[in-house]
Amino acid sequence: MTGSQGARHGPAAPITDRQKMRLLPWAYTHSALNSVFSALTLFGPVFILFLDELGMPKARIGLVLSLLPFSGLLAPCIAGAVARLGVKRVFIVCWGLRKVVAAVLLVLPWCVQRRGVDAAFLLLAATVAAFALLRAVAETAWYPWFHEVVPLSYRGRFNGINNFVTMLASSVALVGSSWVLAHVQGLERFTWLIGIGVVFGLLCVLAALPIPGGAPLAGSRADSPVPGRMRQAMADRRFRWYLVYAALAIVALNSMLMAFLPLFLKQQVRLSERQVILLQIAAYVTGLLSSQAWGSAADQRGSRAVSGTALGGLTLIPLLWTVIPRAHPWSLPLAVAITAGAGLLLPGWWIGDQRLLYVEIVPRDRRTEYMALYYAWIGLVGGCGPLLAGWLLDRLRNLSGTWGIVSLDPYLPLFVLAVVLLALAQLALRRLPNATAAAAPAPAPPGRG
Repeated sequence: MTGSQGARHGPAAPITDRQKMRLLPWAYTHSALNSVFSALTLFGPVFILFLDELGMPKARIGLVLSLLPFSGLLAPCIAGAVARLGVKRVFIVCWGLRKVVAAVLLVLPWCVQRRGVDAAFLLLAATVAAFALLRAVAETAWYPWFHEVVPLSYRGRFNGINNFVTMLASSVALVGSSWVLAHVQGLERFTWLIGIGVVFGLLCVLAALPIPGGAPLAGSRADSPVPGRMRQAMADRRFRWYLVYAALAIVALNSMLMAFLPLFLKQQVRLSERQVILLQIAAYVTGLLSSQAWGSAADQRGSRAVSGTALGGLTLIPLLWTVIPRAHPWSLPLAVAITAGAGLLLPGWWIGDQRLLYVEIVPRDRRTEYMALYYAWIGLVGGCGPLLAGWLLDRLRNLSGTWGIVSLDPYLPLFVLAVVLLALAQLALRRLPNATAAAAPAPAPPGRG
């Protein structure tokens, strides 16, 4: 029965765990192709270096980066309509259109040459805003869809394998990026990479088509008032505590620590663009080696133990960046070591966090409203982070000097804030109320039985 038939004649037949497991390789393929798109366009170091090469001030870069998460605030407003239309259908359409919009980035160098940086910024902001809106609608559909199609008892291992294939694909993409940056001159080296990324993005949409589930929501759930369901979700004390913990961790890791790290390495540590890209590969390599172990540990030891352990280790990373020597023969080896350590720990936090969300926090029969609120919340806090970080970097651009072994520069306050927020995230995770989650026996992994 197709999704549209299910909407007319009643709910679609439930998907069995065996069917889900058989088609999970398509989900891995989709994620791998999308990770190449992300690494070469708006979500990797290539994009940050591209904007810096165009002459964009850091405050403007922070504003552009904030548009992506801020768009998530739409999720509670559109979740009901997305569910009625069918989460798979909405995801495929919007995920494909956003790849077309990303191709507009290819004309930015021409716009800078003909119209100047200010005009190019307006075009950039409009492009990223349109991309962000399509992404928000697509991901509002994605979260409940993948809550449905991955067996709960396999969630940790799925996240581990998925993380492995996405990091492997991203590593290959960044190896190619480093070669292009070293052998192609001018802004053309960035347009080549973005163009290749868009092609992989379109292929990732095709890979999502065979993934099951996502039929339009039918019956009383489709007709019940969305605001009432949202209020019921927010009345869940455990969900509120989870949102506090997630906000602290996301702002620390994505905004204070990672968003402007490529510029920190280029401008303060004095690494070349190619070396900055290669550092990201070092993080992916250690992530590749650890992802499946983190996934198995999350299923066996529990989500909280894995996330808490990873967050504890990650608290050390910003401290290490504050004392790394600048423009020194040891700068690159130490940067590789620090980045590799972060790459080892970040998958552990993400895998544990996502298993906690999908298995312990979100009720299966209310996934649409829970996931919409989650996506809107992380969009709000995730958008504030780059705005604050970019504003601080421009305000403190003249900060310089040393204090013992600590280098004083505009990035130091970001690293200090990251340490504080990560410590608070660990405290919030410990305060998160416990709940017993009934897990079914794990089905056989793909390719077995």
